[in-house]
Amino acid sequence: MAHAILEILITEHLGYRLTFDPHVPASSIDAMHALVGCETWFDPKNRGCSNRVHRWHFMVESWHLAFPSDLNFLQEAYSAEWLISTDLGYRGSSGAYVPAALMEEVQRKTGFAVEYFKTYSALGQNLLEYFDNSDNISQARAADFLPCNASRLSSNNTIFPYWKATGDDEGVVVDKNTYTAFCPDGYLWRAPSCRSPEKECILYVTSGDGWGMENIMQQISAFSMPLAVGVAEWENYLRLPKAYWMLTYAWSPDDSFLDLRLEQLIFPAHNAYAWSIGDLTSAGDSLRLANIVSYDMGFLAPDLLELLEKSRLDIDTIYDLMRKRKAMQASPREVACQWLKDNEQRWRPWIPDPTACSRGFGLYNELEEDFCQSRANAESCKACLPGTYSKPFQDARSTTYVCSTCPPGMQQPAAGEVACQPCPAGTVKQTESREMCAPCRQSLYQDEMGGTHCKACPEGTTTLLVGAELLSQCVCEEGSIDVSAPEAAQICVTCGEGLLCPDGSTLEQLASQEGGLEVPQVAPGYFSWPDHPLEVYKCAGSHCPGGRPGTCDSGALGPTCSNCPEGMYWDDDACRECEVALAPATWTIVPIGVIVAMVVSYYFAERYIAKASLAECARLSMEIMINFVQNLGILSLAPVPWPDALRKLLEFSEVFVLKVQSFGIHCATRSDMEQYIFISGTFVSIVVAGPLLGLCTQLVPLRRRGLSWDFYRTLCATGKLLQALFVTMCNVGLGPFMCYLHPNGRRSMLKHPNTLCSSPDHEIMQWASFAVLFLSLTLFILCCWSVAKAPTWSLTSPDRLSSIGFLTANFRPSSWWFGLVILARGPILSLGPVIAPNAEALQILVMSCTMLISLCLQLWFLPWKVPLLNLVDAVSTALFLLLLGVSLHFAPVSDSREFMDACGALAYFLSLGVIAMVALVSFGLFAVERCSAKAKRKVSSHSALANLGKLPSSEEMVKALQAIGESLGKATDAERQLLVKKMSSLLSVYDINIVGQALLILSIDCELQSSSFRWHSSTRIRAKRVSQMTRRSLVFLHGDLDDDNQIVNDYPGEERPGDSTREERDDDSSVSI
Repeated sequence: MAHAILEILITEHLGYRLTFDPHVPASSIDAMHALVGCETWFDPKNRGCSNRVHRWHFMVESWHLAFPSDLNFLQEAYSAEWLISTDLGYRGSSGAYVPAALMEEVQRKTGFAVEYFKTYSALGQNLLEYFDNSDNISQARAADFLPCNASRLSSNNTIFPYWKATGDDEGVVVDKNTYTAFCPDGYLWRAPSCRSPEKECILYVTSGDGWGMENIMQQISAFSMPLAVGVAEWENYLRLPKAYWMLTYAWSPDDSFLDLRLEQLIFPAHNAYAWSIGDLTSAGDSLRLANIVSYDMGFLAPDLLELLEKSRLDIDTIYDLMRKRKAMQASPREVACQWLKDNEQRWRPWIPDPTACSRGFGLYNELEEDFCQSRANAESCKACLPGTYSKPFQDARSTTYVCSTCPPGMQQPAAGEVACQPCPAGTVKQTESREMCAPCRQSLYQDEMGGTHCKACPEGTTTLLVGAELLSQCVCEEGSIDVSAPEAAQICVTCGEGLLCPDGSTLEQLASQEGGLEVPQVAPGYFSWPDHPLEVYKCAGSHCPGGRPGTCDSGALGPTCSNCPEGMYWDDDACRECEVALAPATWTIVPIGVIVAMVVSYYFAERYIAKASLAECARLSMEIMINFVQNLGILSLAPVPWPDALRKLLEFSEVFVLKVQSFGIHCATRSDMEQYIFISGTFVSIVVAGPLLGLCTQLVPLRRRGLSWDFYRTLCATGKLLQALFVTMCNVGLGPFMCYLHPNGRRSMLKHPNTLCSSPDHEIMQWASFAVLFLSLTLFILCCWSVAKAPTWSLTSPDRLSSIGFLTANFRPSSWWFGLVILARGPILSLGPVIAPNAEALQILVMSCTMLISLCLQLWFLPWKVPLLNLVDAVSTALFLLLLGVSLHFAPVSDSREFMDACGALAYFLSLGVIAMVALVSFGLFAVERCSAKAKRKVSSHSALANLGKLPSSEEMVKALQAIGESLGKATDAERQLLVKKMSSLLSVYDINIVGQALLILSIDCELQSSSFRWHSSTRIRAKRVSQMTRRSLVFLHGDLDDDNQIVNDYPGEERPGDSTREERDDDSSVSI
C-alpha cells in the first residue's frame, strides 16, 4: 500500500508522470540492476549491464538488505553511481509460513505446535497426515512448478554454500566444479529426512527465482524437517497454498495470503555471526524496508527525493489498509486516496516547498513552461538544462536557485550543473545562449580555451577533421601534397594526374604508405619512381596497381610496368623464365616460317575465276575472319579500360598485329628497339624472299623437274603474303608515331610504353618505321595502278592479271577493285592513335567513321563473289561498330568532350540537312515533271539524281535484246551447249542471278513471250501489264492522242499498243511490243 500512497503524492502534488516497468522484479536484486541502468535487468543470466542507460529511478518497499552478498557486489561494481536508500518507517520479515487453520487443527488433535521447527523432527512421517502429500499433487507438477534448472536450485551461488554448510553430497550434483541441486523428478528438491523412496515429504513452495532458498535448505536439513522444496510462477505461487495444505514462503507486510492468516515458523533466534560465516540455520533477522532511488534523482527531481526521505509509515497502518482493501474489494489507489483524505495532518509535512530549489535546479514557471528569475513567477523547481547553470538566489523567504544562460566562450553540456565550462580548444561559442560550443569547421582551428571565434588556416591548407586545436593540424588540401622537409614550413604543390592526394598528404606518407586512415598513393594504372614520386607515368597495360611508388604487378619492370627482367618474357599476364633454346629458336623459326609461307602462298596463288567453289568460299571466310581479328587487334591498342573478360579476348587479337611479347620474342632481343627492328625486318624479308625463291627455282635441276616458278605467279604469292600482313604492316609502321602523353609531360610509345618518345631507341625505331611505311605505301600504289590496269589486262594480258589475283580474285567482276578498300581500311584504322594518342574517344570516333564508310561501300557494291560472304562481312562489320559503341562507355571523354559534342551536333544537323535536301530536290523535280506533262513536253520520268546515275536507253536495250535473240536463234545445238557450260562454270553467282532476274522481268513485266521461263517468279511483285493499262497511262508512256483520240506513237515503224484487239488484250498470252 505504501507505493499507492506515494504514487498519489508524487503525481498529484509534485506533478510528475510516473511510468512503471512492465517486467515484475523477481526480487529486489532485479530492481537494483534496473536502477543502475542494466538493459535486461530481469534476466538473471544476462543483466545487460555493459551498455547501461538509466531509465528507472526508484522502487518502493525494497527488500535489498536481505541479499547482503549481492548488495556488496553491486555496490563495489557501481560505487560511483550507487543507489540512495530512504527509510519507510517499518520493518519486514520473511521465511516459512504455515496457515493458521492448519496450525490450530494439529494443535487440537496432537497438542503439537506446527509453527515450531522441532515438531517436524519429532513427529516425522506422522505429521504428513495433516498435510497434502507432495506426491499426491505431482500430476500437476509440470504446470505448477518451474524446473530446477530455471531457479536458484541450479545456481552455484546458492547450492555450493548449502553443501559447504551441510555436507549433503546426495542432495547436490557437481559438474565441472559447479554445484546444482539434485531434483529426482526435475522439479522438487527433497530434504535428507524424506529423500528415500519409501518416505513422503511435506510440500514447501516459494516463487520468484527461489526466494529464501538459501536458509530454508539449511534449516530443513539441519533440523530433519521432511520438506520437498519447489519454485512456482507467481500465479501458481498464489494458488497452491490456497488449494493444498502445505508450507509456503511469505513475507510481511503482504496481502497475498490474508485469508490464510499465515503464521511464521519459529526457528532458533537470529544469530548474526553464524549468518556472516554462512550458517543460515537460525531465523532470519527482520529488515528495515526502504525506498531505493537512482544516484541521479537528487539532480533530476530533488523534491521527489525529499518526499521519499520524509515519508514515514508504520506496519499497523499498512495492514489496516490491506484489510480495508480486502473488505471493500477496492483498488490500492482507492484505499490510499481515502487514507490521504483522512490523514492530511500526517502526510502534509512530507511535501517539500516547490520553490525551495536545490543546487543544480532553478525556479520554473509551469504555465509558461520556462525558467524564471524570481519566486513571484515560479511554481516549481526543475533541473537546469544543458547550456545553463544553477546559481544561488536570495530573497525574503530563503535562499533558492535560478538557471542562467552560459556566456560567450562558455558551455555546459550536462543538466543540473552549478557552473559553465570554457569552450575546449578546437571549439568556439560566439553568443550567450544555451547552445554548446561548436567545433571549428574544416580549414579553421582554435588553440585556446574559451574562444569565441575560430582562426583560419594558411592559404592552401585545411584540417583533416572539424575541431582542430593546433596550427600544426592545418595540412595541405585534397589534390595537393606537402613537399617540405620534416619540421619545416609546409609547401603544398598540386598533385597531377595519376596521384590520389587526400587532405593532409605528404611525401613521407606517399613513400611509406603509412601515417593515417587515408594516405596519398599512386592511382591504379599509373607509376612513379620512389626517388621521384611526383613524376608520374601512365601505364598502357594492366600491371600498374598503384599504391606505393615503384610498384608493378607480376614481376614487371620499367616506368610503365610493361617489361620483364632480363631472362624472362611475358606469358599469361606474368613474367616467365626464358627457356635456354628459345632465343636461337626465334631467330631460326621466323626465316623458316617466311619461306614456308611463301611456298604455300605460291602453290595456292589465285587465278581469277568469276564463280567461287566451296573450297574458295571457305578460304575467303578465313580471310574475312583474319582481317576482322586484325581490326580487333588495332582496337585493343586504344587505351580503353575494358572489362577483364573482354580485355583478355582483345589481348589475344593483339597477336595479329604482331604484339608478340607472350611468344617469348623478348628472350631473343634485349630491348624494345631490337624487337621492333626484328619485326620490321620480317616484312622486308617477305619482299626479298619471293624473288630469291623464284631465282632459286630457275636452277637447272629444279627447272628440269618442272619446279621452276612462274614470274607472275611469284608476284601473286608475294603480294598475297603482303596483303595478309598489310594491316599489321601499316600498324607496325605507324607504331613509333603513336606516342601518348604522360602526366609528367613525357611521351611513350603506345605499343612499347617503356620506350620514351624522342629517346635514342625511339629515333632508331622511327627510321625502321620509315622503311616499313615506304614498303606499305609502295605496295598500295602498285595495287592501285594494277587495279586500274586490270580491265585492260583481262582482255590483252591474262598473265599480268594473274599477278594481281591476290587483290582481285575474291570479288565479283564488277567489283574487282574492292580489294583496295580492304587494304586502305587497315592503315586508316591505325591513324587514330597517331592523330589523337591521348584522346581515346577520338580514336574510337575515327575507327567508327572508317568502318561505317567501309560498311556503306560493302552494302552498296556487294563485292564478294559469294552472297553469304557479303552477309558475313556486313554482319561482322556491324558487330565491330557495336563493339566500338560499347567502348565509348568505357573510354574517358573529358579531354575531348568539346570536340565530341561538336561532332555529335554536326552529325545531327548533317543527317537532317541531307534528308531535307533530298526531299526538296525530289519535290522540285516532281513539280517540273508535272508542269512539263501539262504543257505536253516530253520529260524523262527517271531522274539521274534519284537513280544515282544515268540509265541506259530502253530503245538500245530492246535492239540489243533483239540482236542477242537473233544470235541465239541461229546458234547450233553444240553452240548452245557450250553457252550453257560457260554460264554454269564461268559466270559468278551474282551474274547468274542478274541474268535470271533480267529474264524474269522481261518475261513477266514486259510481257515477252517466254512461257518456258518461270524462275523464281515469286521473288518479286509484278509491275502493271501493258495489256491492262488505261488509255491515259499508255499516252503517258508512249505519246499524245491525235484529233481522233488515237495514240500518236513515239516509235515510228513499230506497232502501237493500242492497235491490239480486245480479244488479244483479254488473252492470257503476252503482248509483243
